[in-house]
Amino acid sequence: MSMMKKPEVVKKVHSFIRRVKENNNQVGKIPRSILLNYNNVCNFKCDFCFSAEETNEHIKCALDFDTIRDLANQADRLGIWEIVLTGGELLVDLEKLYSLIEAFGPERFQMILISNGYLMTKEIAVELEKRGLDCVGISLSGMDEEEHNRSRGGVKDAHKRALAALDYVNEAGMAAWPNLIFGHHNSKSPDLYAALDYAKEKGYTTYFMMAMPFGAWKDNIMDAEDMKILNDIRKKYDCCFDTWDMYDRKKEKITGCWTVNRTYITPLGDVLVCPYMNIKIGNILEQPLKEILDYGFSIKHFGGYSAVCLSAHNRQFRKKFLPEEGNIFQPYDAKELFKEEDYLEDGVRSDVEK
Repeated sequence: MSMMKKPEVVKKVHSFIRRVKENNNQVGKIPRSILLNYNNVCNFKCDFCFSAEETNEHIKCALDFDTIRDLANQADRLGIWEIVLTGGELLVDLEKLYSLIEAFGPERFQMILISNGYLMTKEIAVELEKRGLDCVGISLSGMDEEEHNRSRGGVKDAHKRALAALDYVNEAGMAAWPNLIFGHHNSKSPDLYAALDYAKEKGYTTYFMMAMPFGAWKDNIMDAEDMKILNDIRKKYDCCFDTWDMYDRKKEKITGCWTVNRTYITPLGDVLVCPYMNIKIGNILEQPLKEILDYGFSIKHFGGYSAVCLSAHNRQFRKKFLPEEGNIFQPYDAKELFKEEDYLEDGVRSDVEK
């Protein structure tokens, strides 16, 4: 389903764009989206997975649908217009995925699914579209089939099925996004450009994810040349990245890092400031969403403007506040992590450590 066929979503998107423009074209403290990790069950073991847990202690954890319905209602009232569903791999249990989409009230949000694509079929894609899904992002390493399969635990035909999944999604009337990782390791790689050219030929929008400097990519530090290459790619291809102004036809403007503007909610209900920063600002089972977001935005690193991705490109921030990578089930508590000087003047809390 196209987001443009959802009047409630269109209205919220227009409001979001207007507020960003009124805020000097900066995303500021304007909520945009929620990325929900419903469950960590997965059929792959990817080298680069940021949500994997070695012990699988929380593999069965998931929020109940009543909690998710309440979360959706709160998000709608706050003007949030985009819901991103991820895991794990949610296509492993279709009935739960269908119930999850329904629980959000898909007519109120742009609904996006992130998947490895291995279990996608034509029939499933058609059913997902009927149930209100708008877009599916399929993880793709490039056009090197052997490397794609290797980095996903050696799963046979993983690459072929990912490409087929993009076709099924597109044919069903949804937006098909190849999700490509960009980093120092591949900024000059012919394979990256082969994937970009493939997406261009197919008419797909490429969604970039940065190689975060922890875990499998701990030594993958992007430099100024890499950033220039990324900007050149932005000009030449139909692609998007979180800090970019998605409506700038000249492809030059930066609205800023989405930290807290797009929160990441774990299967335990913990609200993290970003999918790639294990920093907890609250829990939806204990607090209203607005209270959690207000607190997150009171931290100057998140409520203020950053032209670069804090997690991928701000080495000083990561070195100071995220010396250990941790995992999504054992995040840093923001109230313990940040001191008084880390809060905005209009949002300093009295209970933080000094």
